[in-house]
Amino acid sequence: MKEDGKYVVASIDGKNILADDIYEKLSSSTAGKNALFTYLLDQLITANFPVTSDMKDNASNIVSNIEASYKNQYSDNDEAQKQLESALSSSGYESMDAYKESLIQSLQYSEFIKKYVKANFDEVFEDYYKQEAPRYISMIKVSMSDPDKPTETETEKLNEVKSLLKTDKGFAEIASSYSDDDSKSAKGNLGIIDSTSGLKDSYGEDVEKAALSLEKGKVSDAIKGTNGYYFLYCTSTDKDTIKKDLETIDIDSPLLVYDSYIVYLAFNTYELKYSDEKIEKNVKEIVDEALKARSEEREG
Repeated sequence: MKEDGKYVVASIDGKNILADDIYEKLSSSTAGKNALFTYLLDQLITANFPVTSDMKDNASNIVSNIEASYKNQYSDNDEAQKQLESALSSSGYESMDAYKESLIQSLQYSEFIKKYVKANFDEVFEDYYKQEAPRYISMIKVSMSDPDKPTETETEKLNEVKSLLKTDKGFAEIASSYSDDDSKSAKGNLGIIDSTSGLKDSYGEDVEKAALSLEKGKVSDAIKGTNGYYFLYCTSTDKDTIKKDLETIDIDSPLLVYDSYIVYLAFNTYELKYSDEKIEKNVKEIVDEALKARSEEREG
């Protein structure tokens, strides 16, 4: 249906709503422009990074691990399913299939960013090192049922670790013998740490804050965190060593996630053909504004 040569998308109380009017409002608002950019980005990624069997398998494995985790937490299968569905709903997913689909899309997105990072590794790494100040961190955890009220045994172990750290014993040796963290098998080594590492989620905000500011060769005081107290040791901040370790770009690389603006840099490496000059102008404005904000952040 048309009115004056324009398509009618709906009618309310006899008044027609025209497609051109909707487009005009969307294209003139920031939200509309961002939605347009997101749509084009999705189309670009879908065309250049189609879903692979590896992506499907990866997503299936993640889903299976989540389902198994809930079954382990709840002895009753119906209760496990109920809790899982509640968690999905609170995260905005209608079903596990919908969540699995979002995982696959995120893997496609990662491939899109990965291609850009690989092609511009030196430049990306330089920015990453400057913005994130990454470092190698090792950890010793002394587990406690309640860190605010440690038991006598827990206090004794904490004090023993404190005393050992003042001796000639190496941090790695103490960690391998005393730490209650999973990193114990790696002599406490957590690897390269930056703001994307998620230490806050696993160990607590104070632990993350200390890890991101600890100087090379320094050992932290005991830090109260999630389920215990923690000692941190910064083994190195050497730029060349970190760069070498990050040369192999995989899906877990911090270079893919440290910069929220990198998507715009990657988008700009593709040549899109637009049939509508207004759409082209609006998309360019969104990208240019984002990259300007990125520059201003780095200058500040």
